[in-house]
Amino acid sequence: MERPGYDPFPQRDLGWSSYAVSRPTIERAVRRRVESRANTTLRQRCRVHEVLATPNGEAVTGVRYEKSNGASETITADLVVDASGRGAVTLALLQSIGQPLPEETTIGIDLGYAACIFDIPDDAATDWNGVMTLGQAPQNGRGGLMLPLEGNRWMATIGGRHGDVRPGDAEGFLTYARALRTPTIYNAIGHAKRLDGVARYGFPESVRRHFERLDVFPRGLLPIGDAICRFNPVYGQGMSVAALEACLLQRLLGRLGEDSDPIAALAPAFFAEVQTLIETPWSVAILDFAFPDTRGQRPADFETTLKFGIALTRLAAEDPAVHKLTAEVQNLLRPRSAYLEPALVQRVLAKMAEV
Repeated sequence: MERPGYDPFPQRDLGWSSYAVSRPTIERAVRRRVESRANTTLRQRCRVHEVLATPNGEAVTGVRYEKSNGASETITADLVVDASGRGAVTLALLQSIGQPLPEETTIGIDLGYAACIFDIPDDAATDWNGVMTLGQAPQNGRGGLMLPLEGNRWMATIGGRHGDVRPGDAEGFLTYARALRTPTIYNAIGHAKRLDGVARYGFPESVRRHFERLDVFPRGLLPIGDAICRFNPVYGQGMSVAALEACLLQRLLGRLGEDSDPIAALAPAFFAEVQTLIETPWSVAILDFAFPDTRGQRPADFETTLKFGIALTRLAAEDPAVHKLTAEVQNLLRPRSAYLEPALVQRVLAKMAEV
């Protein structure tokens, strides 16, 4: 982990393991698990384009989807979980029945990044398996991330913000990597064999939809994952948050099973309790306001929050226990409230006073 002032940050055994694999491998494993369930059916090459509701809009009745041949079919359902990503079908339903859309909190980052796969050479560095290089905020928003994949490969990702054009060709990719704040990634891939082309992506803003503020919501409809809150992908939290939300949904279905109308109670309970899950990753998303061109409503106490975070990082560099705590919070193993432990707060405030 290369961050300004720490190249690298102290490398320590934090007591838990991280797995770096390609997204297709993750999705294949999840798909096999779903397919093994006797009460689950997958409908392939289909796209849901409409959630159906009763004439008065009070409850959903199913979905209409389009097959690969263009034919349209309908599935009736008591419960529809919208895990489609951007939640377009949920928003479209609310509009069609005359209900207000949820308020949104946005953080405009205009992130552009590019990724490329490389073969790991025989003479690769042995003192690290993956590397993350951060720029110096607020002047430099460029950064890079490289992690190993199955098949003895690296996936290198580089990018910047607010008009910093990411490369679309192999030569430009290496030139951009060479211009990062540290040479670690470039030195690793400069002579490595490239295994595919350069893929480019764009992410305009983090978005949090406040479904919990709606007075009414259709019975039997539940948006989840990115449909509720979409995070800056640099922090690698989106799929983890979605998994935590799925666990919350499982607990609620079990808890509400004895309710007289469990489906009617599901969405209000979910919207209320999911706020605790979102709080920690959203507090990380807010750090994007360290860059002056970031769009959105900057929190009133942001400067204090930023100074606290810088002091906490300095303390983590010195103290392995604090390092482990910060890593656990960043990886959503512990809530952000862990930073409010009085003794820790006093130590961080003392660090702040040293500056």
